[in-house]
Amino acid sequence: MSVEIANVVGSGDLHAELELDALYEDLSTPYIEYNPSNYHGLYIRLENPGPLITVYRSGKYIISGCSSYEQLQTTNDGFLAKMTELGIIEQGRQTGFQVQNVVCTAALDEDVKLNALSIGLGLESTEYEPEQFPGLIYRPSNLGAVLLVFANGKVVITGARDLDTAESTYEHLRSRVQELF
Repeated sequence: MSVEIANVVGSGDLHAELELDALYEDLSTPYIEYNPSNYHGLYIRLENPGPLITVYRSGKYIISGCSSYEQLQTTNDGFLAKMTELGIIEQGRQTGFQVQNVVCTAALDEDVKLNALSIGLGLESTEYEPEQFPGLIYRPSNLGAVLLVFANGKVVITGARDLDTAESTYEHLRSRVQELF
């Protein structure tokens, strides 16, 4: 099995102080939620179901729940178009939008003895407390991602800024598992 994208998260900054109550009233989207007593961000979905955009009073925003880079970019473009329509930003405003996290999944194609794996990978770079969490958390140094490894061989790669980093981190794990077992 190859590494597959499960979620791409990006963020940007409108460089404008926002009045979220007014934005909540002005926006017309399939889904919008703002409850400042519950959370200080405004939630927007341009499509329902679709990626979630969380907007803050500072003008910073986060887009999560995208299954591809293309969906992330399309969602960002749609959001910026809405902000331009409302006169919040000027057309073409640079927001510094960038990918923050690519969450991927993969499989080792075999069951894994997590106790033995935690010792083999090194206790300084692993956490495995099955009473707390059923997976082993592996933080290889200098690879730019964290791996969650489960006994059934399923792997979640998180913290990567791009797919190449996620793939190389997974390949590192795969080769280490082959060396150890």
